Amino acid sequence: MLGVWLLGFAAVFARAAELRPTPAPAQDPTFQLPLVLKSAREYCCRLERAAMDFVCLEEVSETVDPSRDERSTDQLSNIIAMGEARLEGHLGKPLPFNRQGKLERDNDYLFDYQFVRQQGKVTERRLLLEKNGKKVRGGKEPPKTETFQYSDILLAPVRLLDDANAQFYRYRLLREDAVDGVKVWLLEVAPRMAIADVYLGAVIWLAQDDARVLRIDWDPATFGNYENILTRAKKYGLEPRVTSRTEFSTEKNGLRFPSLDLTEEAYIGKDGKKFVRATTRVAYGNYKFFVVETETGVAK
Repeated sequence: MLGVWLLGFAAVFARAAELRPTPAPAQDPTFQLPLVLKSAREYCCRLERAAMDFVCLEEVSETVDPSRDERSTDQLSNIIAMGEARLEGHLGKPLPFNRQGKLERDNDYLFDYQFVRQQGKVTERRLLLEKNGKKVRGGKEPPKTETFQYSDILLAPVRLLDDANAQFYRYRLLREDAVDGVKVWLLEVAPRMAIADVYLGAVIWLAQDDARVLRIDWDPATFGNYENILTRAKKYGLEPRVTSRTEFSTEKNGLRFPSLDLTEEAYIGKDGKKFVRATTRVAYGNYKFFVVETETGVAK
């Protein structure tokens, strides 16, 4: 009798297990990768083919602190030996100087930037409005950044995700995250060939709903001048800590436009103290869109 009761209880328990709802499986990044790449490439295709005409303000600023560089140290020693307390810069104006051996160089540019693409042809125009806080009339001088160069920020996602370049990269989904309430995938893009400044590595933040690019965290080890950074780190006796990211916060007609490109060249000691040698910052604002035409429509 006990055996029959146990068998009946087991049958009821098995039936209850069948009726119990199965928990939804967690999204597997490996499984999701093909779908994410497909969506990302569709977005980049729209970005690459879109007809555009817009203007914005482009603010470029760079700060360089070469106080730990051998050349700067020699310059400062000569100045002290000569009894000088300042350096003469352009136009005869004194540059910052202190006896702790810190000689900073700052450059700031404000441009009126125009981007036009019609029938696949791209035209860029920069009109210099201000340099180091002073207004300039009709200037066409390009920004003279010393440490990190920038170009084609708008189309950076295309170079990393376009199907034509897929053979040169490895792709891996890292995890899910969120930015300002938007669910995103973090997609790692690693070059297959170590050709610096040709194939750049990065982690791309992709919105899960339509794969639009919200942010790119660049791998500085793939930059063209990274060998110089390693050489400086060895000379300083510090570990390099270089960070670089591009943010795409402005949206028009389903496409994202750059808002910030920031790169910091820093070094960390064993005591945890951080020495920032250079910072390059490019900010975009005050967008005025005349045409943003994609396959889905035209915005004016």
